Amino acid sequence: MPIYLSTNNEGKKVLDKIFNPKSIAVIGAPREEGKVGYAIMKNLMVFKEQNKERKIYPINPKYEEVFGLKCYKSVLDVENNIDLAVIAIPSKFVPMALEECGKKGIKGAIIITAGFSEVGNNKLEEELKEIAKKYNIRIIGPNCLGIINMHNKLNASFSKEYFKEGTVAFISQSGAILTAILDISPLINVGFSKIVSTGNKMDIQESDLMEYLANDDNTSVIVMYIEGLKDKKFIESAKKLSKTKPIIILKSGKSEKGKKAVSSHTGSLAGDNQIYDAVFKKSNVIEAETFEELVNMMHIFSTQPPMKSNNIGIITNAGGFGVLATDSCEKYNLNVVEFEENTKTTLKKYLPSTSSISNPLDLIGDATTERYKNAMAILKEDKNIDGLLIILTPQEMTKPLEVAEIIGQLNKEIDKPVVASFVGGKEVKGAKSYMRKMGVPSYISPENGVDALSSLYKYENIKNNEENYELYNNIKQELLNIKNNPERKNIIDNLFDNPNEYNAKEFLKINGISVPKKYLATTVEEAKQYASKLNNKVVLKISSPNILHKSDAGCVIINPKDIKTAFNEIMENGRKFLNANAPNGVIDGVLVEELLEGTEIIIGGKKDNIFGGVVMVGLGGIFVEVLKDVAFAISPISKNYGSSILKELKSYKILEGARGQLKRDIDYIINTMIRLDILMDIYPNIKEIDINPLFVKEEGKGGFAGDALIIVDK
Repeated sequence: MPIYLSTNNEGKKVLDKIFNPKSIAVIGAPREEGKVGYAIMKNLMVFKEQNKERKIYPINPKYEEVFGLKCYKSVLDVENNIDLAVIAIPSKFVPMALEECGKKGIKGAIIITAGFSEVGNNKLEEELKEIAKKYNIRIIGPNCLGIINMHNKLNASFSKEYFKEGTVAFISQSGAILTAILDISPLINVGFSKIVSTGNKMDIQESDLMEYLANDDNTSVIVMYIEGLKDKKFIESAKKLSKTKPIIILKSGKSEKGKKAVSSHTGSLAGDNQIYDAVFKKSNVIEAETFEELVNMMHIFSTQPPMKSNNIGIITNAGGFGVLATDSCEKYNLNVVEFEENTKTTLKKYLPSTSSISNPLDLIGDATTERYKNAMAILKEDKNIDGLLIILTPQEMTKPLEVAEIIGQLNKEIDKPVVASFVGGKEVKGAKSYMRKMGVPSYISPENGVDALSSLYKYENIKNNEENYELYNNIKQELLNIKNNPERKNIIDNLFDNPNEYNAKEFLKINGISVPKKYLATTVEEAKQYASKLNNKVVLKISSPNILHKSDAGCVIINPKDIKTAFNEIMENGRKFLNANAPNGVIDGVLVEELLEGTEIIIGGKKDNIFGGVVMVGLGGIFVEVLKDVAFAISPISKNYGSSILKELKSYKILEGARGQLKRDIDYIINTMIRLDILMDIYPNIKEIDINPLFVKEEGKGGFAGDALIIVDK
């Protein structure tokens, strides 16, 4: 876990010294070309040449001088104060070097060296943590490429020299991804403010960097490549920053190696992928699905103004590509709107009669530069349109470079985002390069252009997203009052002593989640008596804390014809299951419960080691068992956040009342999600909760927990 050193103003001052140091020690500065330390020294000499007052101190006991500078045996031998230490020596020597940095009073360090937790050497990394904590040193790394500050020419890394200033801060857990981005960036004319290779993230996390970049005037866009997160603080830091600066993230490692858990439906379905998707949604960041998409988003956010609505205008000289773009707009939630009447009237004056005056605007295959120019000039004034996609395919009459020059000029004059898709190869290569130089994103396909524009619109929604926690806070106070009520203590203790279904439902009932009428029978006679009370329309189920999935064990019978036969069958199947799986397990009896009807929802919660409470929701039956149509929310859950999570379900229309069915009680589902979230928060020994199914009635009529599983730490 990270150290979490000072995150207050003092801590931010240390980060400022890391990015804007006046003096730097390079521990492990060599003379031999080809070594990491040599590349770092070479880069830092450029930093020194920009300002003669900046000091670089090579540290290496082997040499008297390096790069023409006096070389010291230790940082302790340097006469002056040092703002930043860059450490590039074999891993076994790093603790001693860091200890000397602490004694010297150095508060910022970049540990380039590998050979720590990434190769299983956790003990050595823990030793570094202790030293850093002792001296309150902020650390980037270990096992990282280093950092670059484009605006002061600081390259404290072993990356090649690259100093195109811009407004993008790029934070990467992979050095290779970082160098690839730097190599691609000149081709799309993107510049950077800060570059950070985070490595093992022993101390400084993405959250620390976001809090620092929030006040960095040189940064307007934050782009990240993440392999994993170590702190829940990421969520709040990102939510705060995203109000003013877009955050674009590519997360790797989300596929088959998700967390393995089979204790509950929620546990088995909530793998790394699902939890990280929920984290990013909660954090109000924009997630890229591929590296290409990351680059495209980085390009458009760093060059184009906001997209105020999802209304898009499309200009093309190829009808087929116009149709493909329109198809993509539906996929990415963009609206291909009708032009204003004035726009249509004016267009008719400049376009041939064969042109269809509609959106997409097809200029026909023989479109000239003049035709493109007139179309753009007219559409840029259309108030129905808040974004423009301009498509071109190489034709004999169409001059790609001339059209590109017009688009470049348009980009300067318009306060709406403009992207281009010049589809082709050698004929359009020069035109695409020109547009990128002029700050116009240019893509190989219309679909890429639509995707990029949609990310701009998505960010506008994120900026305006506000969560209201009034309902959450009211329910939390209600549940805390129940927890602290001595009269309820017996029910709570029963659950934690014996978490069978009967006790689980009693616990849910006192906490505001309705359950069916139920009785616990230990004999056939009791089962018959209880079934009679419920008019013999019942469900019989085993009650045992050791049989979690009762149906799989053959221990659930719905609406049995003969209570005696059903009771005996359930008890026999329960004993067989325990003999095979939990010989010391117990059976408390058979639950006799009224048979209810309603739309089946699965809803559950579990605790993630990093992010805390995670709540899952989805429709039951085939939707969860086969289609796995579920969505996840990260605690705390506000009413509007819960609503947005429900709307992620492909089957959400069923809840709204598809095909003439009555609308379900959606507010009741959200209320139940919030209650499970809070219960996991205020009862630390609850590990997981599953309600499957939750029967949901018509709008305004609530529902019932049909089955309940609560797993506790004893």
